[in-house]
Amino acid sequence: MVHLTSAAGVISLLDESDERLKTFALTQLNTIVDQFWAEIADSVTKIEILYEDEGFKQRELAALVASKVYYHLGEYDESLTFALGAGKLFEPSLNSSEYVETIVSKCIDKYVALRATPETIATIDPRLENVVQRMFNVCHADGEYKQALGIALEAQRLDVVEETVLKGNQNELLTYLMDATLALISSLEFRNKVLNLLVKLYGNLAEPDYIACAICYFHLNDAIHAAALLQNLLTKDDYHVILAYQIAFDLEANATQEFLLNVIATLPPPTTTSTTIPLSSLSVTSPAPAGGDAMDTDEQTPLIQPASPLVVTTGGNPSSPLDQIHKILSGSLSIKLHLDFLYRTNHTDLLILKQTRIALESRSAVFHSAITVANGFMNAGTTSDEFLRQNLEWLAKATNWTKFTATAGLGVIHKGHISRGKAVLGPYLPRDGISGSPYSEGGSLFALGLIHANHGHDVMEYLTAALKNTQNEVIQHGACLGLGVAGMASGSEATYEELKNVLFTDSAVAGEAAGLAMGLINIGTANAKAIEEMLQYAHETQHEKIIRGLAIGISLIMYAKEEAADGLIEQLCADKDPILRYSGIYTVAMAYSGTSNNKAIARLLHVAVSDVNDDVRRAAVTSLGFVLLRTPSQVPRIVQLLAESYNPHVRYGACLALGIACAGTAMSEALELLDPLTKDSVDFVRQGALMAMAMVLVQHNEVSGGGKAAAPVAATKAAAAPAAGTPAVAAPSGKEEKKDAQDLKKEAEAKKEAERKEAEKKEAEKKEAPASTNWVEIVRKRFETIIKDKYEEPMAIFGAVLGQGILDAGGRNVTISLRGPAGISARMSAVVGMAVFTQFWYWYPLSHFLSLAFTPTGVIGLNKDLNIPKFDLISNARPSLFAYPPETKLPETKEIEKVATAVLSTTAKAAARKKVKDGDAMEVEEKKPEDSLVSPMTIDSVGGSFVLLDSEGNPEDKKKKKKEPSFEVIENMTRVVPSQLKFIKFKEGSRYVAVKKTFTGGIVLLHDKKPDEAVELIAVSNLDAPPAAAAAAAAATPAAAAPEAASASSATAPPS
Repeated sequence: MVHLTSAAGVISLLDESDERLKTFALTQLNTIVDQFWAEIADSVTKIEILYEDEGFKQRELAALVASKVYYHLGEYDESLTFALGAGKLFEPSLNSSEYVETIVSKCIDKYVALRATPETIATIDPRLENVVQRMFNVCHADGEYKQALGIALEAQRLDVVEETVLKGNQNELLTYLMDATLALISSLEFRNKVLNLLVKLYGNLAEPDYIACAICYFHLNDAIHAAALLQNLLTKDDYHVILAYQIAFDLEANATQEFLLNVIATLPPPTTTSTTIPLSSLSVTSPAPAGGDAMDTDEQTPLIQPASPLVVTTGGNPSSPLDQIHKILSGSLSIKLHLDFLYRTNHTDLLILKQTRIALESRSAVFHSAITVANGFMNAGTTSDEFLRQNLEWLAKATNWTKFTATAGLGVIHKGHISRGKAVLGPYLPRDGISGSPYSEGGSLFALGLIHANHGHDVMEYLTAALKNTQNEVIQHGACLGLGVAGMASGSEATYEELKNVLFTDSAVAGEAAGLAMGLINIGTANAKAIEEMLQYAHETQHEKIIRGLAIGISLIMYAKEEAADGLIEQLCADKDPILRYSGIYTVAMAYSGTSNNKAIARLLHVAVSDVNDDVRRAAVTSLGFVLLRTPSQVPRIVQLLAESYNPHVRYGACLALGIACAGTAMSEALELLDPLTKDSVDFVRQGALMAMAMVLVQHNEVSGGGKAAAPVAATKAAAAPAAGTPAVAAPSGKEEKKDAQDLKKEAEAKKEAERKEAEKKEAEKKEAPASTNWVEIVRKRFETIIKDKYEEPMAIFGAVLGQGILDAGGRNVTISLRGPAGISARMSAVVGMAVFTQFWYWYPLSHFLSLAFTPTGVIGLNKDLNIPKFDLISNARPSLFAYPPETKLPETKEIEKVATAVLSTTAKAAARKKVKDGDAMEVEEKKPEDSLVSPMTIDSVGGSFVLLDSEGNPEDKKKKKKEPSFEVIENMTRVVPSQLKFIKFKEGSRYVAVKKTFTGGIVLLHDKKPDEAVELIAVSNLDAPPAAAAAAAAATPAAAAPEAASASSATAPPS
């Protein structure tokens, strides 16, 4: 075969008049164009003329050759134009040449761009649409359904989406479509159309997926059809009733208060017979986008009352399924279950708090606030106030706003105890005719709101009355915060008006809380009237505190509104007031939280490096954590350079962004970035890094917390040779036998000195290289070191104390979870709580808002009667991997040193006297004190390491360790951390199975496969018992407490 070296001969045929020769030339050029495209490019004009000649029969072939020439020239737009002219000769396929893949890609990109707006849809070239349609057909033929769905979603072709799902594995494709819809579609309008289609497709399955339908209704904010779905399930068999319960629990955990109230209002009243509404008849219509003066603090009100006694009940009155649905949606049942779980599994290590209090007791009042906040975090939702009751004298030192913060901390501890909220806080709440500390009263109102967070319909009237009945700005401050957190996302117009009245008094302290609460009430409503009034007042007032409260409030109103918030974002980011630009940045964070929207990320990165105000730049970097919270693996890469910025505010923002997005993941990339920042030269950067590391490592132990590369340890050298002071093992010589008592004494002292030096050497080695390479141990040790350092900056110590509280939050039974379960982009209350928590930079009492992001991590299985049956699950992982961290123990070095010194001295003198009297060298040698293991601590003769001995002189660490099993059996009402969920399985042949296909933990409804057999239930703790009598209060007061505190405890006990 002849090898061509030039295309000149073939090109010359294009000048012939015979059409057959031109056709032959084009055919040959089409086969050699990839090799001789540079030569052919000089004659591409001739090929274009042939294409434009309508009388030429092979116009499409000419277009194909011209398209390939322009492709090689890099002119992709021209290449695409001629490819469309090639008609059927241009054949798109999945496994084709690079040319076809590139042109098809350009074709799809152009088609998607033209389909983006209604105005450009009419201008789409039919040939372009034909190529895309043929690409869909190729995907269907080759079984690449997910690829077809991706193209169809980008092109907004709902008809193709439906066709593709029906042709493939429907269950698998619907799951993929749901995830892609919530994660990838940026247009809210089109997303709602896809969700409507999903409702239709899920409902038409052989076994309709009602849980997925409920998720769609949640995202569509369609309470009417969500209620109809529940009614429909309640009319079916027991399995579907249980399914309705599961849907109700999921809605209660993730939906807004307004949505739940609308569902409850749509359902028939309790005990009313429901009617059947076929799911196929449901169709959804997409909704339209829519510092104060010092006050007297000498009052005798205690900050804590003794805990109520625990009463256990085992049963209750049966209710109809509809009654149970109302109970679930109101939140009372789930709150009670979580409260019971946190109470019975509480593993708070109070010794950590005690040591921190001792180290910081005589120092700044800032540390008092830090410890009370950390105590609240550690005991969040457990109702355990043991630490406070043990430290009444220390607690009584709280004054002014420190007292406010301490009292509000009770709301975090008792969070969810809604049935006893007022009774617990009774001694501190405002009372008619009794004047107390405004700081205690204001803090108690805030605490009441925290107890009823997002479920405040029972206390809204009380808090509103408390706000109306006072003119004290501190009490108003607490009442406003309480109203905001209790009425989150309720959209109550009456509450908004009351808060607005407080705002217009122009009080800096009360106005700040009012502005924030106005946003909390209207979370996600996009209330245009509220935004306009708040923005106008922000421009008029001269109080920076008020402007700051309004700034955050405005951002909360646009929660989850995405592109609907773009107009407001542009307006705020262009404002000359840096606080309002700060508001614009947080509006981006709230509107696009969990979306990973590229436009939002680009805006935040631009502001992070360009704005002239440090606060705005810090907020921009922090907001990256909110936008990227569903894709935490991307955050370390994005903020890596920002974490090395010269600006400390940007470095601080990078810390919080990593903490927010990577919370609970123990991601090594995030920890590697945060580790050097804990040693930063700027105190508030160290503060942010310490808190962020606690967030990342929450609910991880020394086994699951990941590892850090260990530095070389010098102790390895000691293993090669005996350590100094190692007892001699050679046979005694004659000279040694003749030593007198004085020589023996000197040798014993020298031996003791050698042991001391060896201990000091090992201690120095521990300081040079961490004793452990595990992140959890390193971070806990770092917290302890910083807190005990008298020369450390207060801001860094504050971060370390809060970090301790976050690391062991909720009795070690909660995690920070901003990401929702499958199908839920983000948890509203958690995202909002975290956003307000970041404002503690300006106002410490707002630290308590972090408790809204705490999510219990227990498995709570319920049967059809909503009781808690006993059953077992299998965790296919080593028990130590997800075990609770060990409790802190006090060191016992002093006792060991005392015993060693006493025994060594006595034995040495006795042995010396016996040697002189008997003259028996061998006997003396056998009883030489320095060779006797008389101390409970000695040095290993081989490795040079310390060995602890028991009372009989046997090494304690020589005990054989049992091999750890590869799995464990866990019971109902047990902690299961998020990273453990993938290892959880139901036992083979188990009596109970979950009605959910995917095991997500939390409250799980169970289907009983053996309903005729007796059921063994777990007793539920009744935490609603009446409070103890005043006598019990006096008995529970520690003797060491201050007399005035004790008298106050009895004097202010609530009347019986």
